[in-house]
Amino acid sequence: MTELIFTRHGQTEWNVARRMQGQLDSPLTEMGLSQARVLGAYFRDKGITAIYSSSLPRAERTATIIMKETGLPGIELSDSLREINLADLEGKSFARATEEDPVRMHAFGSHPSAFIPGPGGEKFDEVQNRALSFVLPLFEAHKGERVLIVTHAVILRLIMAYFENNSIDDYWKLHGFFYPCSISRVAQENGAFTLLERNSIEYTR
Repeated sequence: MTELIFTRHGQTEWNVARRMQGQLDSPLTEMGLSQARVLGAYFRDKGITAIYSSSLPRAERTATIIMKETGLPGIELSDSLREINLADLEGKSFARATEEDPVRMHAFGSHPSAFIPGPGGEKFDEVQNRALSFVLPLFEAHKGERVLIVTHAVILRLIMAYFENNSIDDYWKLHGFFYPCSISRVAQENGAFTLLERNSIEYTR
């Protein structure tokens, strides 16, 4: 059995301020740093053989902390795991973006297939395709192993929608939020995928 474990980066300053990050970045808060350390300590004896991370700094910092806690020798960064590019929306507060562009923000939160990106931005199906093109080959590359992937909220929902055989619109209604440093696990055996855990923070209790 091969297992991929997905997590979101730790809490950031813009998460607290309710600002849209996309591919812009903000530092981890003290809470975010603590979340990463706790998750890394939890994974020390869980047989993780490799860590892949989004190349955005908030994810890389989270992955680096986990790497140090687990004693693994390094992490591999990928642009394919970066958060959705939100173009002109990045850096805006959710409140301001909703006031300025209520139709587009409604799509972003409730009907992602209808979301129209600004110039240079990405559609949700484009982001799902780029993430899966990186993630799916890992099952073969790490056959029989347990691998950790550190990424972002939108990416997580798009990846999990695929593994749970949901359209992205349906998945947005069912699972609207992924906690920082939560655990979602998918196993593959004999070509079939099995969801083992979704958006869990039970390890913190």
